[in-house]
Amino acid sequence: MLQTSQVRLPATIFLVALTGTTLAMWGASWDITSHLLRTPETFFTPSHGILYLGVGISVISAIMSSILYLRRKELRTESFGMGLKLVVIGSIIQVIAGPGDFYWHELFGIDGLLSPTHITLALGILTTLVGSVIGFSRIRFHLQKNNFIKIILPITYGILWFSIMWLIFFFVLPISEGDTHNFNPDPMVAIILSFIFIPFAYSLVFWTSSKVQNKFGTTSIAALTFVVMNITSNILTSETIMFYLPLFAAPMISVIAADFVFNKKWESKIMQKHSGKIAGAILGSMFFVFSFPMLSMTFLEIYLHNDIFPYDVLPTSSDVVFNHWMMSIPGGIISGIVGMILAPKILRFSTN
Repeated sequence: MLQTSQVRLPATIFLVALTGTTLAMWGASWDITSHLLRTPETFFTPSHGILYLGVGISVISAIMSSILYLRRKELRTESFGMGLKLVVIGSIIQVIAGPGDFYWHELFGIDGLLSPTHITLALGILTTLVGSVIGFSRIRFHLQKNNFIKIILPITYGILWFSIMWLIFFFVLPISEGDTHNFNPDPMVAIILSFIFIPFAYSLVFWTSSKVQNKFGTTSIAALTFVVMNITSNILTSETIMFYLPLFAAPMISVIAADFVFNKKWESKIMQKHSGKIAGAILGSMFFVFSFPMLSMTFLEIYLHNDIFPYDVLPTSSDVVFNHWMMSIPGGIISGIVGMILAPKILRFSTN
């Protein structure tokens, strides 16, 4: 087993990578909100600056990771070595996506959310982030008495949660129409995909975070990180929908309840057998609010005419939003339960 001093540099690299991906994801989310608010489109905006600052920091982490991997051969056989590799791979993908996005704009004009270069950038950010998640999750065995790892690990899973939400959003939000390409999904197909994949993915993150950290409260902190990322980039940056802020109390209460149910050492055999399903049901029931305000556009799209943009009616549609939330609960419960049932089969590697 490596000494604490031997894993400080890898841990630092994972922290730098996490910082970069957090800034990139937060900046990208804010940038999308700016587009929805029709803020004048220029490259030199605060949101773009934060996004590309994050990409730059990720590249620095990749350079550090490459040097460490080449010089410290003993680290290659460590379980967290995969994290170092993914940090490098993800950063390379991000660097490729940047110029690619510029040339895409030159050829096809302004684009929407879903485009080849945007999805490439998102996958690059997510790959680097997964590198940090794997790195911190596996390096913790060498830092068990270190308070830093206990603090950073829940935050890391919260950023992952937020990033996976946005990856799914590429395929379900009605904001992918550009000057020459319209990649908007069919509204009914988008709603069906939302019911299937969003609660399912949230359950996978919840299960992994809970199993890795194995302590009540840590996954609740991850969820709080996710909610804070969402609120600060998508709600506080849009004055007209700030009155929806109290809505986020519901998903936080639900995730604390799910965290308690899943992590408590139950004496009842029934609860031992079904605590995961119950937690998945609680968590899945709130997927709509966890994903608010962006996902609400997918549901609103069904009722609106083509000349009305869903985001524009959000400030005056609180009753409709509430109805959509209630309508989403049964389907979210089913998908959340399925996610918790399949999580051990899909993610066995994550706790090793």
